[in-house]
Amino acid sequence: MPEEPKEFKSFIQLHKDTVYRKICEYMPAAEPEFFTKEVMPVYVNRKGQYRRPSYLLLWNLLYGGDHERAVLPAAVQQISEDWILMHDDIMDNNELRRGGKSAHMLFGSDYAILGGDALHVIMWKMANEAANKLGSGGQKYFDKAVDIILKTVYGQYRDVRLSKEVKDITKFTKEDYYDSIYAKSAYYSVSGPMQTGAIIAGADEETVEKITEYGTPAGNAFQIKDDILDCTSTAEKLGKTIGNDVLENTKTLILWHAVQNSSTEQLNMLKGIYLKTRQQKTKDDVEYALKLFNDVGSIAYAQEEAQQLVHTAVSKFEENTRPIKESSLKAIAREAIGYVAMRKK
Repeated sequence: MPEEPKEFKSFIQLHKDTVYRKICEYMPAAEPEFFTKEVMPVYVNRKGQYRRPSYLLLWNLLYGGDHERAVLPAAVQQISEDWILMHDDIMDNNELRRGGKSAHMLFGSDYAILGGDALHVIMWKMANEAANKLGSGGQKYFDKAVDIILKTVYGQYRDVRLSKEVKDITKFTKEDYYDSIYAKSAYYSVSGPMQTGAIIAGADEETVEKITEYGTPAGNAFQIKDDILDCTSTAEKLGKTIGNDVLENTKTLILWHAVQNSSTEQLNMLKGIYLKTRQQKTKDDVEYALKLFNDVGSIAYAQEEAQQLVHTAVSKFEENTRPIKESSLKAIAREAIGYVAMRKK
């Protein structure tokens, strides 16, 4: 294996192609050709940020694991993101993904759902083979994979319920937000992949469980940063629709803070916007909400919250990894925790 880099971003780039090629080994070359060559692999071939599989690979190495044994599980982690996003984009009406039109915009919702379903099946085939190759630790790995995916579905349910059923933006709490993002994002995106890497390395149960003490706050910071980027980035930089949380009535920490800190006039305007359907909202509605979030300090508040969560995560990381000797890998792992709140996309 090549010499490890000095930062998480470079670590991702070093291993990205290896994980992608492993996924490609499992992509079928069969009829119907349009479905297997165009629909199914559309997100696979565009690739993603590959942060999730990189957390798995890095934490496997951190706990003394063999890199080659972790490549297939890392590919499982990545392909899970590919199919989840195909379905998620339909639910969230996202028009862009990874710099191109969303799968349902290209092929229609029916084909996009089926494409995601096919990748889901392939994912479990890969996970089963990974478990068999891991031998005695294979069942622990497979159980963790099941738990991560199932919790992600539960989290998406919570997110959809808050978006679709809680029409009054004054009726959701900060706790509602954190309950939703832990399940749909924090565990799936950060804490779970870290734990999976440690499991593959053979870490004991107590060690794996303690990863949640820093993986959870880091994962929550990851989602908060995602919400911030939805308000502040551009479609060109982020590769997906900007302001989509406003369009979809998504209940974010930013919105919660704005509700608490807006004037009566501002709050009434904001409530009116969030009572509209996506089709009823105008560009001016989205721009008003995003400007308000900035004016009342909600985006700054969310960024500070993310930074505090990262501070907690790093502190817990130092405490729980004290037995691990300082090394370049440990330095990358430490930096990777802060990366979630500093990234630009």
